[in-house]
Amino acid sequence: MASLYFEQNTNSVRMSVKKKENPAKIINNEPNYTKTNGDIFSGLGNKAPLLALIILFVTGFLIFKDYLLFEKIYCFKDIGSDSHNSSYPTVYNAADYIARRGLPKWSFNFGMGQSIFPFFLRDPFDIFLFIAGKDHIFGGFVFVEFTKAILTGLTFFYFLKAVKLSDFTAITGSIFFAFCGFVIVGSGWYIFSFEAFNMALMLLSFELLLSKKKWYLFPLSIFLICISQPFNLYVYGLFLAAYAILRAFQTDRLSVKETGVLFLQMLGLGILGMLLSAPFMIENIVQLLESPRGGGTNSYAHVLSSTHVLSLVDKVQFGTDVLRFFSSDILGSGNDYKGWQNILEAPLFYCGLPCLLLVPQIFPLLEKRQRIFFLVFLGIWLMPIVFPYFRYAFWLFTGNYYRGYSVIVAFFIVYYALQALELIFQKRKINLPVLAVTVVALFIFLYYPYFTDKDIVNSTISDFVSLMTIAYGILIFLISRQNSSPFLRYIFLLAVILEFTYLSRISVNDRDAVITSELAEKKGYNDYTVDAVNYLNHADNSFYRIDKSYASSPAMHYSLNDGMAQGYHGTSEYSPFNQEYYIFYLQLMGISDKTDELQSRWARGLGDRPILESENRVKYILAKKNINPLWRFTCDSLATFGDVKVLRNKYLLPIGYTYSNYIKESVFGNLSTAQRDFVSLRACVLRDEDVSKYPALKEFQLRDTLAANAFTFDIYRSYVTDLSKDTLTVDKFDDSRIAGKITLNEDKE
Repeated sequence: MASLYFEQNTNSVRMSVKKKENPAKIINNEPNYTKTNGDIFSGLGNKAPLLALIILFVTGFLIFKDYLLFEKIYCFKDIGSDSHNSSYPTVYNAADYIARRGLPKWSFNFGMGQSIFPFFLRDPFDIFLFIAGKDHIFGGFVFVEFTKAILTGLTFFYFLKAVKLSDFTAITGSIFFAFCGFVIVGSGWYIFSFEAFNMALMLLSFELLLSKKKWYLFPLSIFLICISQPFNLYVYGLFLAAYAILRAFQTDRLSVKETGVLFLQMLGLGILGMLLSAPFMIENIVQLLESPRGGGTNSYAHVLSSTHVLSLVDKVQFGTDVLRFFSSDILGSGNDYKGWQNILEAPLFYCGLPCLLLVPQIFPLLEKRQRIFFLVFLGIWLMPIVFPYFRYAFWLFTGNYYRGYSVIVAFFIVYYALQALELIFQKRKINLPVLAVTVVALFIFLYYPYFTDKDIVNSTISDFVSLMTIAYGILIFLISRQNSSPFLRYIFLLAVILEFTYLSRISVNDRDAVITSELAEKKGYNDYTVDAVNYLNHADNSFYRIDKSYASSPAMHYSLNDGMAQGYHGTSEYSPFNQEYYIFYLQLMGISDKTDELQSRWARGLGDRPILESENRVKYILAKKNINPLWRFTCDSLATFGDVKVLRNKYLLPIGYTYSNYIKESVFGNLSTAQRDFVSLRACVLRDEDVSKYPALKEFQLRDTLAANAFTFDIYRSYVTDLSKDTLTVDKFDDSRIAGKITLNEDKE
């Protein structure tokens, strides 16, 4: 079915014969397609959604087959290690928390302690994993991603039907969107696939509001964005505003009054969705603002905003941009990827080769005014590919991202292509010179030498792309002919299924994934750490933390979230939005660099700082071969489980202790790393402006600081003893509450 603009355009021919017809009514009617004998798509009726679901299900099964049949686990050791090092520990910790305590609150397994309520529903589909339980998360990942892809495609199908496209075009479009690069590659990180689903839902809800005045889905789509990632209200709100203008233009409603009313309706319904999500959204926003990236010192904004507005993208990045329209893996898969950044951070523009051939077919069919509008509109969205400043600005200078921008570009490419495909079926003609020029241009873009290394481009994929481009060009030409056989449509659809199955299988299978049999072995998160932690949990009921000298995750990157995945209180953490004061403490102690934004996410904890471990209740240390020589003096050997040794800290401070002295932050910041550790046993650190608030404390004098070579374990013991004199007596402790008493004979902190 054609867009509303194209429906009006085709109906204008009928109006020349029947001049009394009402154009407004014609705009809302289904197009009058020529039905061909033997064409099953001409009479599907209510069966069309079922056929779409079957095709999506079969295509999705073929793509994810190895994982759905449990030959492999949809969790990756390669560049997609976030699935192993971040997503799995986070979901596991939340599932365990929900099973034992109910609604997620504060968790000491999250770094050194942080609320896990914000963003625990960043992907609401995780609810199914919570219900399945922590022991079924690894196996459940692929079913969640498979389900999201199918539902994304089906929702997009209903959206295309709401735009009044034919069953065949809508089914084809559902495949384009459900298995585009943003969904398939993003599914390996579990995060982008939900964004695509919600985008499809938002589009459907908008079309129902626009054409049928049905409003109920619109607040739901906003609600889902708010509980997932509030920042996406801006990203997809901007996209929806642009799309609404496009649709208003197509339907001849682009007037101040009608467009204004439409935007007010969207605003009101959007506010309703935000209000419904308030308990989740407010917590999410607070965590965003309290993270170093949201409100702290670690930010890329000053760097990105200083880029010249008209500076061009570099050749490598531009080559990556262009080639990733043809395939997500044309520059390699997993660790073999050789383009700009990595396979996830690079642009994810792939949405089907037919789209690249069909988009140019729209423009010859438009009048001058419409042609200019459509060209300018698409050009605005493609401009950030050439001028990166506009992409930075799209993200409000928060990062050098593509991410959501990728799926927006892919959507408009798909949308334009489907409009063209629909017109070809209606008009039974194409612009052959434009088609020929498009094919030639695509081959130039495909084989242009963007990179000095000729082996960067996967020749097998580029050959497949070349063959399919020619095949699609021929099919589009044949389909456009008068009285063309309906079997050409079937061949076209089968070619689309073949293309997405082949290219998407590469995306999900040419990866270093976990083999199912590995889950039963004593490796990864199931290594002997589990035995050691179980032993300590049964032997010690007090509050304590554990540090490890190794990472249990089998992924290529060192895991900092083992505490969440293995059920213990640690000190390290990876999170996009770590708590600001946790990071500030690490920066104050010289563990994290305040000028490096990445270190606000990858917080390595206290593992190589014994004094800080003592001060933060790190009572036990788990080690394998790499044993710190200092531990021979600071720890007792407690037990051994397989290759894991359990050590107990001999210099442990209580959970709550007090200081009589202070040192100014400005002075403390100038000390060496060793001196900071020594001084932290003698004085608390106060911000310079807060000193007057604590008149009872005495200022620590730098002349009392010991030289590194003068520090002994006897002095260490005496400092710990002094700090342990006036301490908190804990009456009750759990993740959500610490209760106790402390008695002081003098004012202390």
